[in-house]
Order: sequence, then structure tokens, then C-alpha cells
Amino acid sequence: MPRRLRRSLCNLLAAAAAVALAGAPPPEEPELARSVAVSGELKVAIAAGDVVYLFAKPLPGETMADFAKRFSDDPATRKKILALPLSSGRLKPGAFVRVPFDLLSDNFRKIALQALFPEDSGSSAGWTHVVTAPSGSPESLWRIAEWFTGDGANYARLRKENGLASLVTEAGQRVRIPVDLLRPAFRTEAAANEAPPPPALAFGRDEKGAYAAYALRKGEALYSAVVVRFTGRIHAEDVNAEADNIARRNGIADVHSIPVGYAVRIPVEDLLPEYREPEDPARIEYERSRLETAQFVNRIQAVRLAGVTVILDPGHGGRDTGALVEGVAEARYVYDVAARVGELLRKNTRARVIFTVDDRNVRGVPDRDRLAFSSGGQVMTTPPYPIDDTVPGVHLRWYLANAILHGFVENGGEPARVVFLSIHADSLHPSVRGAMAYIPGEKFLGGSFGKSGGVYEARREYRQAPRVSFDRRQRLEAEGVSRELAETLIATFRRRGLAVHPFNPVRENVVRTGRAWVPAVLRYNRVPARVLLEVCNLNNEEDRRFVETRDYRERLARGIVEALGAYYGGPAKARRKTVR
Repeated sequence: MPRRLRRSLCNLLAAAAAVALAGAPPPEEPELARSVAVSGELKVAIAAGDVVYLFAKPLPGETMADFAKRFSDDPATRKKILALPLSSGRLKPGAFVRVPFDLLSDNFRKIALQALFPEDSGSSAGWTHVVTAPSGSPESLWRIAEWFTGDGANYARLRKENGLASLVTEAGQRVRIPVDLLRPAFRTEAAANEAPPPPALAFGRDEKGAYAAYALRKGEALYSAVVVRFTGRIHAEDVNAEADNIARRNGIADVHSIPVGYAVRIPVEDLLPEYREPEDPARIEYERSRLETAQFVNRIQAVRLAGVTVILDPGHGGRDTGALVEGVAEARYVYDVAARVGELLRKNTRARVIFTVDDRNVRGVPDRDRLAFSSGGQVMTTPPYPIDDTVPGVHLRWYLANAILHGFVENGGEPARVVFLSIHADSLHPSVRGAMAYIPGEKFLGGSFGKSGGVYEARREYRQAPRVSFDRRQRLEAEGVSRELAETLIATFRRRGLAVHPFNPVRENVVRTGRAWVPAVLRYNRVPARVLLEVCNLNNEEDRRFVETRDYRERLARGIVEALGAYYGGPAKARRKTVR
């Protein structure tokens, strides 16, 4: 058949098929056995036969192309998502799209299964799936293997590993999936829980209200084992106040002589949401928020950080010493850590490095342990701002970061290739030790904000964009990618033997004197991946002694550089094992 005739026939057949499809009724909606709402724009459902779907609609401010790209980087898969039929027609803004499990990215598959099976958990040995029969009948070993490993044929290994006589499971049964079989997203999640979880809390109610009881073990103290761990208080005045409150509730006269095994009753309203009972509204909201922001992960690969801009923000500076404990000024020591990070990045990577603060009295990295305080710090706006007042000294940093990002994007760069890292050293309760990381919690990023006054108006960066606000997609993305960067930092520190806060080292906000907030350098910053890293607690004697040595500061700097490489797909990325 001649080529022209063959082409005409193909066109006719295609046109006929289009007409037939246009006249065909919409595909029948599956009968869903269970549906779990993650947010107003995202829900997960399971139908008969254990067929999993994710229902999603574009976020406010999100284009159709952005919507499809959120689920996959593969162009063919994105086309399939955009072409998915709905009972009401093709993809439309504000309409839910039913996305089959096999079209989801690895990360979204994890989100879907964690929403359907909240009792599942991971450890360094693998993933434990609790059979709950959400579709009406227990899920088979084949389906479990298909979901968590990507290949149903792995059922044979699961059967052997779990010593099962049958392929049929029963509700309540626990099936362990070895870590080497897991999909990458589940492998990372499983390895994140290497440290053993705390013993279960016993919940109850007495004449003073609802409580959670924790039995103290040998060597544990009320401050660290109870208050810091379960309530999240870390600042000295908050920890002491909460310890006194719990002691009064329990009739404890001396908090330093509580017997081993004593069941300390903690008011439920003071617990962090992740420690509350599964049906507690605060815990449900927390877990759904985590799933929602987990949609956004870094997908940029950058060998030796090529094309990446790293904005380093040494905390405080100028007349602002930051924390000052036993002669150790936070500003001077974190500036040294930042300078070491900058030097390592310039020597060993292809990253572009920009400092928000320059100390006019310090050049290079001094080869000594103890460092004298310098008041020469200035924020590198145009013109620079000598840090005489802490308020503009803080706010001009995020104005500068936003201007750097704007210039990068204007020149064709992707926002995901910029990271912002603010380096600090905290002053907490003495029982708290190790590094912590703060990220911008989505729920704290609403509204519009801007400063006013001559000190701001004199700077070019302020005049470029005096006010800042974020749409919902930007807020979710900020928490999601910032959490990934923070977890990579913390995991790298642990792997390198650097001290890390043992309980919840990555936090969405600061809590102090009963108020929850996000630091301004994160709250108003437009760089998607932004983290405030507290490298140590200066009120902890051991932490303070370490940070006073050039060796430890160099180790901190090397850990940060390694983590940045891992975040952008370097060799360490697959080994993020110890985030908790």
C-alpha cells in the first residue's frame, strides 16, 4: 500500500475512534470499599480486589502541567495522568482525578499505602505491614509484595521470611517485608527508624483528666525521658515549668528521686501529637499533614552540586552575640562553621556559594580552637547592613535570600537548585544534647508580610519585593522539600558520629513559653528548601566543649557538605538511615 494512502487510512481510523470515544459513556466508577481523606485536595481509596487509587485535584495556583509533574517526572506517565477520564469529563481545575496506583511515583505510592495502613511501620530490618482488610477481605501475600516491593512474585520470599504456611493472610496478622526488597521510598522510611521506639504509653483518665502514663526505666530522669521526649519542650524555662506541672499532678515531692518503674502520668493535652492515641484528632491531623507535605520531594540530581546555589546564613553577628554561655558566643562559632562549609564547597564541589553575612574582622578559617568574639558582622544587602539592631539584622536576611532566588530564576534557573541553610547553636535545657533542625511548617506560612522603615527602604533587595506571601502549593512544597533536606542533614550527622538530639530532631516550628512559631529566616523566605540548623546546645557542657574545638567544627562542616551532596543525589543519598 502506498505510504500516502496508508497515512490517510490511519487518519480515518483515528478520527473514527475519536468519534466513537466521544459518544461512549464515561467509564464506570469503581465501587470503593474504603476512602481516606488526606486533605481537601487529596484522598486515597481501595476497591474490591485490593485495587488502590489516589484521588487528587490541582492545588490552588497549580497549573495542569504542574499537577501532572507532581506525580511523575516521566513525560509518558504525565500524559497518561492528564488524559485520565473522569465521570464528568477530562481533567478540569478543581475536579478530582482518579490516578491508578501503577501511575503513581514511588513517593506517592508510599503516601497512599501509609494513608490506608496507618499501623504499618518500618525499622532498619524492613517494613512491617499489618493486615487490616480495608477492601473487605484480607490482602494477599501477592498484593502485599506488589505494593511494597514492586513485584508480586516476591510473595514467595515474604512467605519464607514470615514462616507462613499459606498465601492467605488474616486480619491482624503482621507481615515483615525485608529491607532489601522494599521500594526505595519505603526503604528510606524504614531505615529512618533505626533507633528503637520508646515503650508504649498507657492511656487512662482520673479525677484530674486524661493522661498518658510512662514507666521510668533505670537511669532516666523526668526532664529528659518524659518532658523533652513526650511534650517537645526543650528550652530550660519550659522544661522546668512542665516538669513541675507533671510532678504536682503525680504528687512527686522530689523529681530527682523517682523510683525505677514509676508510672509518670502526663496530661494528654501536653503530649506531642505523634504520641497521642490513634483516634485523637490532633494525631490524625498531624499524620495527614505529614502525608500531604510528603507529596513534595527533591527530584533534582546534581553531580558535585553543579548548578546548585547554596545560601549560607551564619546566625546573629555584629552586635548580636546570640547565645552567650561560659564565654562562648554563638555568633562567632557558627560563623566559623559556616566559613568552613563555604571553603569545603568551593574546593570540592561546583556549587555557587553565597553568604548572607560577612564579618569584616574575620578572614578565612582560623586554625585555633577558642575564638574571640567579633562585632564586624554585616548583612550583605545592597548596601550592606552593619548588624546594630537584631530585628533588621534578621529580616534583611530573608529579603536578601528572596532577591538571590529571584535573580537565579530570572536567569533560567530552577528554584529547586537553590538551598538556604541558617546555622545556629541553641541554648536549651542542659539535659538536651546534639543537633536539631527547624523547617517551615505549612500551617505557619499563611498571610502576607512585609516590613517598613528607612533601614529597609534603603536596600535594593527590599525595594524589589517589599511583601511576601505563599499560595497553598508553595506552603506544602516548602515543608516537604525542607523536611527532606533536614532529615538528610540529621542522618548524615548521625552516620558521622556527630551528636544529634535523640527525640524529634526535625521540627516544623519552635515552641517557647507556650507559643509556637517559625523563625523569620524560614517563615518569609521564598527558597523552597530552607533549614535552620542548630549544630549543638551551648547549655550542655559536653556540646559546648566539643564546639570549642576546631576539629569538631570541621567535622560539622564536612557533615553539612556531605548532606548537601546527598540531597542532590550524591552517593550518601541512598544511605539516609537514621532520621527519626
